[in-house]
Amino acid sequence: MSLASQAPTTAHAGASDGISQNAGIIVIEGSALTPLGPKMVYANAHALASTGYEKKSLEGSPLGLIYDRKDLTSLIGKLPTIAERRTYCWMDRDLMAADGRKTKCHWTIRPTKKENTPGSYFILTFEPLSETREVISAPEPVEPRIPEVRSPSRVEGDARSDSVAMTAGGVAHDFKNALQIIKSNLELARLESGALKRAVTPFLEEAEWALSDAEILARQMLALSRNEADNHRVFRVNGLLKRVSRLCTAGSRTRSRLNIHNGVRCVYGDPAQIYQVLHNLVTNARQAMPNGGTIDLVAGNADLGADNKFKVKAGNYTVISVKDRGDGIPPEVVPRIFEHDFTTKHDGSGFGLASCKDIIESHGGVIRVASLVGVGTEFLVFLPSTEASEDETPAILNEPKTPPREALRDFSGSRILIIEDDVKIAIATRGILKHLGCNFLLASNGEEAIRVFREHHESTESIDAALIDITLPGGLDGTEVFRELRKMNPDLVAIATSGYFEDEHPEGILEQGFKSAVPKPYSITDLSSALERAFA
Repeated sequence: MSLASQAPTTAHAGASDGISQNAGIIVIEGSALTPLGPKMVYANAHALASTGYEKKSLEGSPLGLIYDRKDLTSLIGKLPTIAERRTYCWMDRDLMAADGRKTKCHWTIRPTKKENTPGSYFILTFEPLSETREVISAPEPVEPRIPEVRSPSRVEGDARSDSVAMTAGGVAHDFKNALQIIKSNLELARLESGALKRAVTPFLEEAEWALSDAEILARQMLALSRNEADNHRVFRVNGLLKRVSRLCTAGSRTRSRLNIHNGVRCVYGDPAQIYQVLHNLVTNARQAMPNGGTIDLVAGNADLGADNKFKVKAGNYTVISVKDRGDGIPPEVVPRIFEHDFTTKHDGSGFGLASCKDIIESHGGVIRVASLVGVGTEFLVFLPSTEASEDETPAILNEPKTPPREALRDFSGSRILIIEDDVKIAIATRGILKHLGCNFLLASNGEEAIRVFREHHESTESIDAALIDITLPGGLDGTEVFRELRKMNPDLVAIATSGYFEDEHPEGILEQGFKSAVPKPYSITDLSSALERAFA
């Protein structure tokens, strides 16, 4: 039975709840499987008219499509508390329409009691604050309103940025699924290479470095989709330059020449974002020299006075130079290269350099460019220096490694049920579990998982643990499958996985009964650690 067919109808949110005749009514799922909130499974005519979406577009989409994005994370975190209440909560938040309009509305939210399962769905209503509400009957006493939680680093975007963020979340999830296939098969190739190991190792290492680079990009896209605050810290740019120097020139006729001056000062910011800027600049430099050449990467300190030739605010800076010897940029084009939507490439998006400028300026820095046609181009990145001590090495600088077979923990005798809709991921995960000594079974959807588990339950080949993809498409999602399996075995060891996870402790997952979690793309070491935590 589909989720939509199980969802309560408007009869469940009738007059006894004090709902206006003109209120928009939305029914959402009881848990959020994506950073954009729970899925909407029902919308009444007023909700469709107010948002401007067709029924088929609104139903099935996450709540973040229409609900105030600044408050979404806070609301998601409070759903378990709201599920236990007998009265409704209310809040005044923006409603986001399909055309980008934002209307301040009065919202209410309360759980349903579908099939004796508290909080299996929530009913939300909304009305514009400017309208006089015609209440059919008096509402129940109101619990204290949901407090507003705002991150000071969040900036309210326009309709376009909201759309980009929504798209980025879905792209990041699909991208990380693809990376999972690549990562698993690279590790398996290294483990299985045998006598060919010496010959294939250099190629595998380059592929693993490129994969690591792609993982950084996926995390950046996911952070964009969540409107997350930047992960600021004190760090040195040395490691970022070494990494970008290696990755952006591999497999090409371009080489890099790296010169990091002694005593380069630390900076304060998000190392992943600064790396994104350097990656973009070095990639552009390489493309400017299609026949090969040398890219110079230089890092040093600059203490600038008020009257300096770079027209930069006085202060102490860490400066990074990226210089190529390409065709150069025509002087009439130079003033426009940082504009959004401007590009000189036939297949360009105009987003790269504009994004670089935005990132650097958000760190209190500036970016400058000098170019001569026929000579080349140099970009200078000025980042405010700090005398503070460096934090621990950012994860972005961790070298990709596949541990030797003897270093892996042996889970011999353990039978694992892999619940994964992507066949290629399931097959690759099966190969990883084989190297960990596990027996395994596969299920591509929730219904099949329940059937397989039931067949083996209390048999001589019982299932010891389940690795469950939380975002199973269609039918039962991962948390619903877990609840069904736990009815047969309350002590089931379950590990959650998803491309939407960013760490081993995703919000709400462990509270639901999962013993551990492993974000995609996971390595053989990551999965081994997740199993160890789960069985512990």
